[in-house]
Amino acid sequence: MKTQIVSYSFLALLALGCQFYARSPEEYSAETSKLLGTKSEELKSCYDEVLEKDGEAKGTVAVNFTVEAKSGSLKDIVIDKEKTTAPEALQTCLTNVMQGLKLSPPDQREGKASWSYDFSAGS
Repeated sequence: MKTQIVSYSFLALLALGCQFYARSPEEYSAETSKLLGTKSEELKSCYDEVLEKDGEAKGTVAVNFTVEAKSGSLKDIVIDKEKTTAPEALQTCLTNVMQGLKLSPPDQREGKASWSYDFSAGS
């Protein structure tokens, strides 16, 4: 069974200061996407585990988080329940995988992000 993970993103920024390194909204989105992409194999493993228990499992996991100013750490990682349709186990695994991620170099502005992952199994 082939596993596909398709992601798309919407990123909104709050500018809290403009000293030192400051990304444009486009740069912030691209760098955050690259950072999250480093975890694609772990996310695939999460989905594979869910599929072992339920071969029909699929859906979207929407997550909101903050990229902390000056440290680049992801914090306040919360599932958006209104936009999420994937099983609870996949939601939990995704938030666990995101823990400890840091944007490097960090930005002087805090970033607020909403990210969505679509999970579906193909033949």
